[in-house]
Amino acid sequence: MRLFCLITMLLLSIVGIAMSQSTGAHLTELGAKWKFSGFSHIEIDLGQRNTLLIGFDRYDQLQARKNVDSVLHLFAADYRKVEDTTQSPTNATHAILRLGETDRALALRYTAQPTAIFRFQDGDKPVEVKIQQDTLQIVWVSSTTQAIPNDFGVYLLVNNLHDIEQVLKQGGINQKLKQALESVQAYKNHDLTNPKMTFSLIQGIDNKAKILHPNSLKSPFLSFHPGIGVGLIRSQWVPSFDLGVQLIPSRFQGIGYGISYTANFFFDQSATDGGFQILRNDFLNAGLTFYRRSKDGRTADFNRPIASFYIGLPVHRSGSYFDSNTIRLGGIVYQNKLLSVQPELYMNGFFKKIYPGLKLVVGF
Repeated sequence: MRLFCLITMLLLSIVGIAMSQSTGAHLTELGAKWKFSGFSHIEIDLGQRNTLLIGFDRYDQLQARKNVDSVLHLFAADYRKVEDTTQSPTNATHAILRLGETDRALALRYTAQPTAIFRFQDGDKPVEVKIQQDTLQIVWVSSTTQAIPNDFGVYLLVNNLHDIEQVLKQGGINQKLKQALESVQAYKNHDLTNPKMTFSLIQGIDNKAKILHPNSLKSPFLSFHPGIGVGLIRSQWVPSFDLGVQLIPSRFQGIGYGISYTANFFFDQSATDGGFQILRNDFLNAGLTFYRRSKDGRTADFNRPIASFYIGLPVHRSGSYFDSNTIRLGGIVYQNKLLSVQPELYMNGFFKKIYPGLKLVVGF
């Protein structure tokens, strides 16, 4: 993504600081929606790669705070007074505007660009390229605390915070948001205004809306886990292919019930012609996975398991590596994103002729 943005900037004929240009909808990126407040989200393309994104738990929260333009006018006036003009123009600025009952506060955080990148054209001075967007985050806080709530938030993802004034001059955001709300209310398959529903809406620059993942907030869902791995079994390195699926009863419960199919591949030398042959021993597994809570504590984080346990039985055998009564026990003791470490035990019957193993799996 970053490389694509850089190439795009190099092809544009502009002067001064080249601005960052994100591509595609943010909500379509894997795991992106968990970076924003709320269970439901609306993303609106404002043109020029600027984006409005609103996260909320309940539709009535959105209805109560749909006059975004008035807040942006306040921010623009405040930002002109406190902007740090000594910052490098390539720094990314994250602004948090806290709106209280009687006052407001503005916090600014600057992030330096890790790499200096320049564009060259014959006869012109080098142009430094900015590859990071700025963010304005708007939150409503209570009179007793300034803590950022996790159930509602408005985000402006822009090339530069000064672009917000230009957006206001071109008609603002309220009308585009109104069209998005009309699309929510007109959706026929579900009542998306029901507080028990969650969904994502993406509205393009042409104001056409697409509804993604409409679902009941507490409904169960399936999580698929394909992967490839390699394990040390009976003093031999054994590659494997895994295909699993988990039933998650609720995103609020940190437990998943899974079944999986594991194909182990053994390489052996034929006794007849001396050539190598591939032998398969496949297992059908059933297990449980327990997950940690997310950072906000409201839901389970299904990328962070606490522990996982499974038991498997052979369903396909070629070669003599495992007997027909072999039982496979295993679990996940460490996981970092797509990489997991799984210790295993293979035994004939219950705890007879035990063979320990260790397996590394990469999911995809």
